[in-house]
Amino acid sequence: MSILETCEWSDDYRAVVATIGPRFRVIVDRRAFGWNLQQRRARRAGHGRWFAVASFIMHREVLSSRAIPLMHSGYVKDQGITQEVLDAALAHLPERFSPEPTYDHLTVHNRPRVAAPVSYKTAHDIFPRP
Repeated sequence: MSILETCEWSDDYRAVVATIGPRFRVIVDRRAFGWNLQQRRARRAGHGRWFAVASFIMHREVLSSRAIPLMHSGYVKDQGITQEVLDAALAHLPERFSPEPTYDHLTVHNRPRVAAPVSYKTAHDIFPRP
């Protein structure tokens, strides 16, 4: 696995779940807390990093309703993005985000708490005086 597959800003990030034109995408947060809407900020010839515009979104409906207002109006017009196009791009996502239980960092390792035996002995009982 490449280091770039785990960097959210990379083009090679492995958890991209939807693409909305060339400059916006939806990813799963690397800690699996929710979906993030990201925008590419190009620096030179279309190359650049991805930055979060909205983070930790848990419901597909919220993602769908907030994505277009967060995009630049010229970009929406140039790419022909409508609410129907956006809903079609997000249709395969579940209604509510739920992390996969296979992620090790989400597993809570709890050992059962064993209560210490209650002792009523005091130092006088343990070390009797002569």
